[in-house]
Amino acid sequence: MKKLNLIIVLLVLAWSTNAQSVLRYEFQNTLNEKYGNGPALTVLGNPGTYVLDTLDEISGNTKTVYRFENNSGFQFDNEAAGNFIGNSYTIELYFVFDELVSWKRVVDWKNRKTDNGAYVYYGELNFYPYEYSDEAPVLPGEYTYYVITRDGTTGQLIVYTDADLEIDFIDSNSDALLDVDQVLNFFHDDLVVPDESSSGAVALLNMYSYVLDSNDIVENFENIGGQVFAINEIRKSATRMTIYPNPALDNATIDLSGFDGQAVEVSVYNSSGMQVLRKSVNNSSGQGIQFQTETFAEGIYLIRAESISHISSQKLVISH
Repeated sequence: MKKLNLIIVLLVLAWSTNAQSVLRYEFQNTLNEKYGNGPALTVLGNPGTYVLDTLDEISGNTKTVYRFENNSGFQFDNEAAGNFIGNSYTIELYFVFDELVSWKRVVDWKNRKTDNGAYVYYGELNFYPYEYSDEAPVLPGEYTYYVITRDGTTGQLIVYTDADLEIDFIDSNSDALLDVDQVLNFFHDDLVVPDESSSGAVALLNMYSYVLDSNDIVENFENIGGQVFAINEIRKSATRMTIYPNPALDNATIDLSGFDGQAVEVSVYNSSGMQVLRKSVNNSSGQGIQFQTETFAEGIYLIRAESISHISSQKLVISH
């Protein structure tokens, strides 16, 4: 019995340790960590806005993202996180820059006290002043899956985009380690050379207290839709959904025939990403639902429908 209890305790401790080894920020109208396991991110520069954005790289689905101005972004407080980022870690981002002329800061480990760090340079990856990528895989206006890993034992630092290895060198000068300020700055440039930043948006930030290997990164990239839109959705089949009339005046009909008669949860989001309506539909007849739009303000709305095995989203314009 004592042996069984010890095994259970060890399993619980192992699960707890693993649960704390990843911090996830999804920018769903908040800078809070998804599960409350880490500190909220702090605004740098001017506050950003939460907007609905169509992610063409993920089947044109629409998600709330955090849009930041030029030389603005956010900060991760490692001390408040219990020194979560150590010598070994992984930083995983899904973001877009609006323009890529010259250097555009991605990550700063030294709290704006040095030019050294991670940039995009005319679409190339750059860890200044050491390495450039051979290619220019980052495009303005296009979301990029961007990953940095650092191995505390070897000092090896690797930067990937869309799961392709682009930069690989030994961080012998500890430029990718936090200094005494213990903060990570994102998209907000240093004070040494001005204008090395871009406006843009971010849909996802994951931080791991360990190094993801290349196989993990490929798997995560292949499942980027599941990461960005919630892990269970990638396993659901996309299906058709028609909304008419569109634009709508006083009412709109949502055709749910593509959901095979399954019960459906229908949610309506405004252009700020706020949920303004949620309705459970039996849908056994497969004919869909009608809802009144006369009380809604004019604008663009996102209609999202989800059943046990299907999912769909569609924009609706309301014009009175």
